[in-house]
Amino acid sequence: MSLSEAFIEKIQDGFPLKRILVLGDLMVDEYIIGKVSRISPEAPVPVLAFRERRLEAGGAANVAHNVRTLGAAVGMVGIAADDESGNWLRSRLGQSGIAVDGVYAEQGRPTTLKTRFATKGQQLIRVDNEDARCITEESQKKILAYLKEAVSGCDAVILSDYRKGLFGSADFVRKIIGLCRRHGVITAIDSKSRDIEAFKDADFVKPNNLELEAAVGIKIEDDGTLDRAGRMYLERSQAGALVVTRGAKGISVFEPGKERQDFASRAVQVFDVTGAGDTVISTVSLGMACGLALCEAVQLANLAASVVIAKTGTAAVTREELLRRIAAEGQEG
Repeated sequence: MSLSEAFIEKIQDGFPLKRILVLGDLMVDEYIIGKVSRISPEAPVPVLAFRERRLEAGGAANVAHNVRTLGAAVGMVGIAADDESGNWLRSRLGQSGIAVDGVYAEQGRPTTLKTRFATKGQQLIRVDNEDARCITEESQKKILAYLKEAVSGCDAVILSDYRKGLFGSADFVRKIIGLCRRHGVITAIDSKSRDIEAFKDADFVKPNNLELEAAVGIKIEDDGTLDRAGRMYLERSQAGALVVTRGAKGISVFEPGKERQDFASRAVQVFDVTGAGDTVISTVSLGMACGLALCEAVQLANLAASVVIAKTGTAAVTREELLRRIAAEGQEG
């Protein structure tokens, strides 16, 4: 069986049988769209004539959305208030078939809301309403209790850390990884954190180039600095592997005792790379849950990302789109 045939089999027959839990920082992306035709007489700022308001599920919710559109069952775990944004987010996730019984409210903590005012595709200003402090011990206990009940029925757990407070405690992260490890559940991490020692025993961690640089303090300028940064991250984190998303330069994989493996980005017209990292970690996690080796799952994720970056805005790839992309790849080959 060729690798393409194996991919098709996993996507068609394997993905729908898997259940993934996504733990992460939940947020709502709000877009206020309008037209600017004059400057305010009150201050030297543009006047935005309102035309449209749009809401999107962002942060870790987009990871869950990616897993769901690929055909797997998904449970969302995190913190969202009983406010307008939080209630909208729960409803939106529920409508997408994503379980939200692991989403808790924390007293005094608003749902993270990012409001962008824009005209003709150009952002004028962004207003953030958030509390990025570490969640309370009570919230941590609720999430751990939920995870203890749910983890045995899962094939993988994805930690999606936007540094908005859910994973502010390194000890909390270690407890989550330890719990997953004891149950033999794949643990994948996508994190902006520099506290990478907390990732010990995770199956893989997926930073992008900038997150890798920030975590180890090495500016990536060429293959040599990439290799040094990746090796340092892997050694310090003691994770099972490191998957680095590098935008137009593709994906690089570091594993202990092995040479770095590079996977070039697929040749497509790039419209927007927003959300491509969410697609990568979702696809790699699902691929590994279906029995693919890490580098095979990365190759599949590379194809999935090529679908997403050809779209505009924060997007996800569907099973059908991924199958078509694999078929097109076969024809090109």
